[in-house]
Amino acid sequence: MSTRRLLLSLILFHLTSTWSAWAYADEGMWTLDNLPREQLRTRYGFEPDQAFLNRAMQGTVRLASGCSGSLVSREGLMLTNHHCVIGCVQALSTADEDFVSKGFLAKKRGAEKQCPGMEVNQLQETSDVTAAINKATHGLEGEAFSEARKNVFSALQNACVEGNAERIRCDMVELYQGAIVHLYRYARYPDVRLVFSPEFASGFFGGDPDNFNFPRFNLDMGLLRVYENGRPLSNRVYFPLRESGAKEGELVITLGHPGETERLLTVSQLQLRRDHLLPFQLMLESEYRGLLNHYSQGGDEPARIARSDLTMLENGLKVMRGERQTLVAAEVMQAKREEEDGLRTWAQQQSEAVAVKNPWDATQQATSALRNFYPEYLMIASGYAFRSEIMGFARWLVRAAEERARSFEERLEGYSEAELPAIKQRVIAQRPVYADYDVIRLTWSLEKLREVLGVDHPFVRTVLGKDSPGAVAKRTIEGSALADPDLRVKLWEGGQAAIEASEDPAIQLARIINGTARLLHLKHKATVDAPMKKAAKDLAALRFARFGTSVYPDGTFSLRASFGTIKGWKEGDTTVSSATTFASLFDRATPYEPFQLGEAWVQASKAIEPSRRFNQVSDNDITGGNSGSPLINAKGEIVGLIFDGNIHSLGGAFFYDGSLNRAISVHPEAMITALKTIYPAPHLLRELRH
Repeated sequence: MSTRRLLLSLILFHLTSTWSAWAYADEGMWTLDNLPREQLRTRYGFEPDQAFLNRAMQGTVRLASGCSGSLVSREGLMLTNHHCVIGCVQALSTADEDFVSKGFLAKKRGAEKQCPGMEVNQLQETSDVTAAINKATHGLEGEAFSEARKNVFSALQNACVEGNAERIRCDMVELYQGAIVHLYRYARYPDVRLVFSPEFASGFFGGDPDNFNFPRFNLDMGLLRVYENGRPLSNRVYFPLRESGAKEGELVITLGHPGETERLLTVSQLQLRRDHLLPFQLMLESEYRGLLNHYSQGGDEPARIARSDLTMLENGLKVMRGERQTLVAAEVMQAKREEEDGLRTWAQQQSEAVAVKNPWDATQQATSALRNFYPEYLMIASGYAFRSEIMGFARWLVRAAEERARSFEERLEGYSEAELPAIKQRVIAQRPVYADYDVIRLTWSLEKLREVLGVDHPFVRTVLGKDSPGAVAKRTIEGSALADPDLRVKLWEGGQAAIEASEDPAIQLARIINGTARLLHLKHKATVDAPMKKAAKDLAALRFARFGTSVYPDGTFSLRASFGTIKGWKEGDTTVSSATTFASLFDRATPYEPFQLGEAWVQASKAIEPSRRFNQVSDNDITGGNSGSPLINAKGEIVGLIFDGNIHSLGGAFFYDGSLNRAISVHPEAMITALKTIYPAPHLLRELRH
């Protein structure tokens, strides 16, 4: 980015950071109950009524694993991204039937395959519970505040699921850093089946070199079907596909579940991410990428086994690098300091009714505390030192059994009765386990544990004893029977007694881990999480006193709408077009990965109209979690499938630049062409067009 363009974006960032409503372009990830109606009316002549909002809420769904999707037929057919279903495809693949490399198409309902552990959530209703939270936490500080907040959260969630947690999910959604808290009630659908996924070469054409760049040529689409009681979900609300898409400059709306954004963080929090958290994570993840690359070079089967992990890892690395490049720009931090100083000065000038305790000092203390024990927290409590499928099962089983044996008030956050069914589903999912892959990953991560914490660290000595990381990993993985889902079911249902009686080496290692990990979670809660949440709430109170709710909250993996238009951008002296075509795809293809097209594409190339559009960009404000989001027009028709952002959008976690940030989507013409000509699926075309 040129210096001039960077400075312009920073000025815009400063304006939006000071909560000037709709400061530039179509910035914002808006909750459906607080849309920028006046701006939509004056700019686009668009006035969404309650019917539109109801349709938006019921037609948009969420994959609990971290993606968005939309219902596109009356029979539970769901559209999302290829990269959002690749974990399912990987789990369903074998050495003899590699659906990742070859793709998958169910030619009839009975051939649709259930995705292990996948869950779809459909939002049913929301309610404002801020008053209840404020009453429970009034006057409290530190750990007392955190405990009271956790307990009232759990009580509200448990009441919300009404004793039917297998079918209902209830999430506490903290908006504006916790100044407003909503309770979101979802229908849970744990029976989700794979319908269509293109081969990897098409779903991720261009690989890591093209990732977060444009022009793009990805058929990043996947089709799932949601089932209820063994039958396809019968739903009246869905989004039809508009094959012609949207015109340049036409209003387009993204509906989805953007993940965590950090546009309201304090300077000390951003400095912590820039100077400590991101460099540490980048170092470890870069080494881990090398491990997976080396393993993948061992042949076709190792490459197949590691492919989805490696794809997601490379994507995450690029995101982290982009975030750090944003934060190391001196102008970014200077703009944030000026915004922070302005709010401080304003707060000091207000009456006692508005003034609060200094939240910036509290945040500074919390970030200092985390810096001191972050390596321990990441390696032990977050489980970075125990990367393997088997150890993942073991740690979930041990932690869940111990927390279930505790009283309501004593449990760790995340283990309420309302939340346990989702954990159970992950634990008992029939996912394949590859012992050699698990041994290699666990060996490496145990080596990192010893390297990061030191040979003489008490926890390292307890875990390794006199053995090498490789010996511990080999003994644990090869001696474990947790690859058997029936055993995992028995251990879950047997609770603490079954865990204590188990001689499985992975369970025994997980029990050793859990004691220290739990203490670190409690330490994090008392010294970092609680003061940061209290400080964030105080900061939000100040912002509300000054600006009200005329702006959008940070992303929270809850349903949001963003508004924009189909629009390219200027890259220096070059104009980047808003769309790519099949002609440019075939021109870009080479005989070599990652630009090698599948045989079906080569054979179909002469039958495809070259000018049909493939991928497109719009200036919608999106972030991680928006993957799989429908891009709709004002009529509620799908005109694109969001799957990525451009390289400039990587700083979108911290600020939005409407002149450069772009959302990338699959054009409907590409989806229809694929299902008509490349992977003939007339039954799916009929369903999509009905």
